[in-house]
Amino acid sequence: MLAGLYFFEGPILQLPSGIRQIFRFLLLGHFTRQCITDPLQDSMHSYHNTALFVSVLTFLFMTRHIMTCKTCIKYKPLPCTELPVLTRTITSNYQDPADLVWLEAAAQLGMSVERSAKAYASWDGKGTLTLASEEHLDPDDCLAQMIFHEICHLLVSGETAFALVDWGLDNTSPKDLVYEYATNRLQAALSGAYGLRRFMGVTTMWRSYYDALPPDPMTPAADPAVVLASAGLDAARKSPYRQVLHEALSATAVIADSIGSLAPDSSLWSLARAMHPTGFSLHADQTKQCSSCAWAIPGKEHDMRCRLTRPGCRPVNYSLAEQPLPPRSVKLDSAQTACEHHEPVLEPADCAACGACCHRGFDVVEVSQREKFARLYPTLIELRSETRSVVPRPAGRCVALTGDGSNTAPFRCHHYEDRPRSCRNFALGGDACLIARARCGIYKADA
Repeated sequence: MLAGLYFFEGPILQLPSGIRQIFRFLLLGHFTRQCITDPLQDSMHSYHNTALFVSVLTFLFMTRHIMTCKTCIKYKPLPCTELPVLTRTITSNYQDPADLVWLEAAAQLGMSVERSAKAYASWDGKGTLTLASEEHLDPDDCLAQMIFHEICHLLVSGETAFALVDWGLDNTSPKDLVYEYATNRLQAALSGAYGLRRFMGVTTMWRSYYDALPPDPMTPAADPAVVLASAGLDAARKSPYRQVLHEALSATAVIADSIGSLAPDSSLWSLARAMHPTGFSLHADQTKQCSSCAWAIPGKEHDMRCRLTRPGCRPVNYSLAEQPLPPRSVKLDSAQTACEHHEPVLEPADCAACGACCHRGFDVVEVSQREKFARLYPTLIELRSETRSVVPRPAGRCVALTGDGSNTAPFRCHHYEDRPRSCRNFALGGDACLIARARCGIYKADA
C-alpha cells in the first residue's frame, strides 16, 4: 500500500485539498459517505484533471478493504481462482412454432411423433409416427411438412390404413407408386388453399414430381393418382380431419404471414405466399403482373378485372374452411403482382397442342339442323330429341377432331371451314376457352 502511495505521491499532491482529504479517509479505512461527498462537491468544480483522479481512486479501491459505516458495503477483490462459477437451471427449450402446430395436429388425430436416426419416416400401425432426427434431414426439410405428408398418406390410403405398417404401402417396389403421387397431389391442393403450397412442399426424390404438378393439382381427372387424391380430399373434408387440418394450415399461414417479409430468400419461410387482392395467393414470381395474364379482362385506363372471380370461371377452392370465401371481384391495377393462377396470354399456335374445346373440355356441341354443318355431314349429327341435335364426342373426343397434340400430329378440326356456329363463336382466350383448358388440366407455362 505504501509503495502504491509513493507511486502516486506526486500526482496526489497536485490535487485540490478537498480531494486529498478524501484519500486520507480512504487510507485510514474508516469513513462515512459524507466524508467523501462533501469534499468532492467542494473541489471538483475547480479540478480539471479528472482522469488522474479516477486512476488514483481506482488504485486505492482495488488494493484496500473499503467499508461505509452507514451501509456496511464491503469490497474485497478476489483472486482469479476464487471467482464464482455462474450456474442456472434450464427449464425450457426453443421449438419451431410450426412444429408445435403440427405436433398438436398429429396428437389430435391419434398420432404420437417420435424422432430417430434409424428411419426417415415410418408408421408402426399402432399410433407411433417415427420421423428422422434433425441431423438426418435435408436443409429444406421441415417437421411440420413431414407430419402433414404422412397425414395425407393416411387420407389417400383410407381409414383402415391407420392400423397398417406404413399405411399398408410397399416402399420396396413401384407397385404402390400411384399412392405416393396421389399424396403429393392432395398435399399440394390442401396447402395451396392457404398459400403454403411451396412451403409445405414434399422433399427428397419426390420434389420434382411435386413441382411439376399443374396449378390445379387435382387435374386431369382421368389420372389414376387424381382419382385416389380425390378420395383423400373427400376424407379430409370430414371430421375430425377437416377441423384439425384447417386449424393447423391456418395457424401455419398466420406464422408465415408474420415473418415472411423478414425471411431471406434462402429461408423456407420465404416460400409462403401472401394474398392477392382477389383472395388467391400471390404468384411465386413477383415479377409477373396481372396485365400479362390470360385471365385478365382489360378495363378503362390502367385498371382491369379477373375472369377467375366470375361464377363458372372460378378455380376449385380446396380450403377446408366450413364456408370457403369466394374470390373477390375487384378492380386491379395493371402493375398488380399476379396471383398463383397467372397464365400467359394465349396465341393461335397454342391451339395445336391444346384441343381442350374439342375433347374433354365439353361434353357435346349443340348444332341446328338448319346449319351448313348438319346438311353437309349428317352422319356426324346425333339426335338427342326432336328439337335437339349435337355433334357427339365418343370417349370425350369430337368426331371431327384429328391429331393428338404432338408436334407431328397437332390437333385440327377436319371440317374447320364448315364448323358449327357454336364453334365459330368460340373465342381464343375467352371464358369458355380458359374453362375448357382448366378442366383438362392444360396450362400454358410461364416463359
